[in-house]
Amino acid sequence: MPFASTRNLPHPPWRVALLGLLLASCASHASSPVEGSAAGDRAADGRTCATIRSALRSRDPGALSVLHVLCRDGLVIIAGALPSDYVLAPLAVHIARTTRGVRRVETYFTPRPAADTGDSALTEKIRGALAREGTAGVVGTDVAVVAGTAVLVGTADDEAHADHLVASAGAVDGIKSVKSFIQLRP
Repeated sequence: MPFASTRNLPHPPWRVALLGLLLASCASHASSPVEGSAAGDRAADGRTCATIRSALRSRDPGALSVLHVLCRDGLVIIAGALPSDYVLAPLAVHIARTTRGVRRVETYFTPRPAADTGDSALTEKIRGALAREGTAGVVGTDVAVVAGTAVLVGTADDEAHADHLVASAGAVDGIKSVKSFIQLRP
């Protein structure tokens, strides 16, 4: 007998969302870079992020209040503290993967905490701490805080510089952990 069932079997929304998050979190994607773009091209990064964010807003105007999109040298990080029934995360990954110039997509998703963690305020504290230190490369480091975890995206001259950026972010009161996507400059 062929696969003939036409009725929809009930699937709890949390199970579908969890499966989507797991699949999205497990995969990276590689493609070729945009012609004429060089590593460190902030304008190309800005265009890439703007394209992805615009596509997400067209699908759901509130998407960017839940998801952070960070772009650096063809690497796109999509991060967020998500409710259990949030289904836009896999779509965000798909949009990023199919955006011109994106070489790799990584995700950092965590369940949304019951109480507000003040992530926006923590993001600003990290930016301020890095600026006060005069840490080289702060301009080239993007920061988002997701449920108390600092997500860093950028480039560093060497391993010691990358470690310093991670340690500085982790030292901010209220940060539980740091997820680093800092890449070393060639």
